[in-house]
Amino acid sequence: MKIAMLTLGCKVNQYEADSIAKMFVDKGYEVVNDLESDCDLVILSTCAVTNEAERKSRQMVSKINKACPNAKILVCGCASQHNPNNFVNKKNVGIVLGTSSKQLVPDLINEKGAYVVEPPLDFEKMPTPIKHRTRAYVKVQDGCNNFCSYCLIPFLRGRCRSKSLEECLVECFQVARQSREIVLTGINLSAWGQDFNKELKDLLASLSTINARIRLSSMEMNIINNDFIKTIKEMPNFCEHFHLSMQSGCDKTLKDMNRHYTSEQFLEKVKMLRNAFPNCNITTDIIVGYPTETEQDFNQTLETVKKAKFGFIHIFPYSRRGGTVASRLPLIEPEIVANRVEKITKLRDELEKQFLQEQVGKYHEFLAEQEKDGFWIGHSRNFTKIYVQSNKIKSGDILTVIVIKSFKDGVLANVIETVD
Repeated sequence: MKIAMLTLGCKVNQYEADSIAKMFVDKGYEVVNDLESDCDLVILSTCAVTNEAERKSRQMVSKINKACPNAKILVCGCASQHNPNNFVNKKNVGIVLGTSSKQLVPDLINEKGAYVVEPPLDFEKMPTPIKHRTRAYVKVQDGCNNFCSYCLIPFLRGRCRSKSLEECLVECFQVARQSREIVLTGINLSAWGQDFNKELKDLLASLSTINARIRLSSMEMNIINNDFIKTIKEMPNFCEHFHLSMQSGCDKTLKDMNRHYTSEQFLEKVKMLRNAFPNCNITTDIIVGYPTETEQDFNQTLETVKKAKFGFIHIFPYSRRGGTVASRLPLIEPEIVANRVEKITKLRDELEKQFLQEQVGKYHEFLAEQEKDGFWIGHSRNFTKIYVQSNKIKSGDILTVIVIKSFKDGVLANVIETVD
């Protein structure tokens, strides 16, 4: 039996899909990551963070049927949790799951119908998806208690719950045997441990001796304090890239979004990180065109972005999600939103160019990930994309390099020495 895994959305989805794949491999099935005409089963992990993501999830079923007309389809994830009826009667769709019970997938492949339940209160255990790769994700947390006014995820993923410290350590040390870098991920990673009186810094401190670089997928600014910074500064393997979700740089809009901080408080956390890690890379997410956002509010966001000097910004036009507080508000005209997206995209590109230029002349620890068009491509600890020309590198090598110039969508560097 040949099974194809198709995954949309976030790193948590990818981790869970890899866990499902591991269960099938252990049972002797062949698992592939592309649609092949002779596939017997396709497992589609869906996303619902925006209307567009949900639309793509629905469209993917038609794409699967076209590429694999004889394959049975199993759908799971946030889009099917949100509205299982969008999938359950589609051609060749057998079973429809939501965001939970994915550990049961191998036992459900011959069933038919919707099996969507409320998210659990406890962290669901899934097998560690061990793969030979330079960078691996480890899911340590699920759910969210924030209830931002625009977001469906707390309704689809449930309340915050964490993998135990002991289980996190066992899995990370296991993964480190195959991977040079581990990315800790979760729906709200900053909330790890709150359900058993621990903090994320406790987990990080316990991973300081692991033989792999440790990276955080994303975080909320509220966990940044002197103790947190002291912990990560003492870690020899910590990657100084901080993805802080800002969403807006305007205090009024932040309040309307139910984000519990001001732009000034956010900038103070950015300053603390830069004082501790002068060459760190701080990236963010910004929603453009929230229903109450005026032109003046948007201009305030632009000013905050300039002060923060983000290395990169993920820009999302506001997407109405039924069932949220914001869904009851009238939308801003699409032309106005598109104009704002254009303005902030231009600023993002300028700041990214500035950040990359600041890397010139600096030494970086480079992790070689893939070879393409005569270059080895990888990332530094601060997640600068680096290109290196060398015929002596292999995937997974860690090297010291010096950046010589901006290049393509990153920088070009020369090898100084092999670290290990």
